[in-house]
Amino acid sequence: MLHTAFIGAGPRSQNAHYPNVNRLADVEMMAVCELDEERLHQVAVEYDFQYRYSDHRQMLEEIDPDLVYCVMHERWLLQPALDCLNAGKHIFIEKPPGMNMEEVQQIHDAAVANNVFAVVGFQRRYAAVTQEALRHVEQLGPVSTAVGTFHKRLLGEKARSFTTTLWEDICHVVDLVRYMADGEALEVSAYQDRFGSDYRNCYTALIRFDNGATGIIHGNRASGGRVLRSELHGVGVGCYMKIPAEIEIHADDQARVMGGWQVDGVDRADVSRYDGVLTMHEHIAECVRSGQTPLTDIRDAIQSMAIVAQMEGVTAVASD
Repeated sequence: MLHTAFIGAGPRSQNAHYPNVNRLADVEMMAVCELDEERLHQVAVEYDFQYRYSDHRQMLEEIDPDLVYCVMHERWLLQPALDCLNAGKHIFIEKPPGMNMEEVQQIHDAAVANNVFAVVGFQRRYAAVTQEALRHVEQLGPVSTAVGTFHKRLLGEKARSFTTTLWEDICHVVDLVRYMADGEALEVSAYQDRFGSDYRNCYTALIRFDNGATGIIHGNRASGGRVLRSELHGVGVGCYMKIPAEIEIHADDQARVMGGWQVDGVDRADVSRYDGVLTMHEHIAECVRSGQTPLTDIRDAIQSMAIVAQMEGVTAVASD
């Protein structure tokens, strides 16, 4: 039995992580820590937590979880994450893994020093349509081009964020493009723009990877609404994804379309399965049991955040 604990019971935790970890076999949700008493009581009752805390340090002293889900906004993340890592606990954290590259590096270094995992919630890698695209392109490789498109409508004051919309949100497709390209960035050319706002809300980047693949990032928050799409191209094959709902596969001048649920062979209503969240948590639990490094561990994810920093115009060198 894998014993888990949670720090944080905000909307993201309750909508994505609590219910999906609860679906895992041989995983016990044993403890929860939350400052808001109402939220603490709500999740403790709903998921039958044995232990409740308002101080994560007390929790780490009194119980011995195998894995701690440390899910909170990046402004509050660093110290709880470091406390867990320095206590020798594997952790799961949401993206971005820190407020800046300095904090990302601190979390990375603590995970390495304590020989534990710090898994970052880059769930788009695990999406059924992403994995299906990789399967097709690997058969007809190498990868030539990977594209990530993530648009929203954030104008005026809505474009303001604690860090930047690139750092805290568009980082999803930056990581996805790097993962699909299967290389490390050699050159990053990027533009940062403001449209209808005093804050940066439009990012465009061209990335050259060490394996010859090219990555393209469109992150536009001055558009008309939410669009999340990607493309992956090999030799004689092109995959076009609407994440997580659909993949359109073109090969040998023939095209076919599949739903994300069809790729995974599940009910269309089981979005958590084919959008990658449930698959991600299954993978994390198995890696903690086996000792295999998770796909989105900080040791790898730090390289994606280094690209994000370069797109922002910040010089950043990530160490392995």
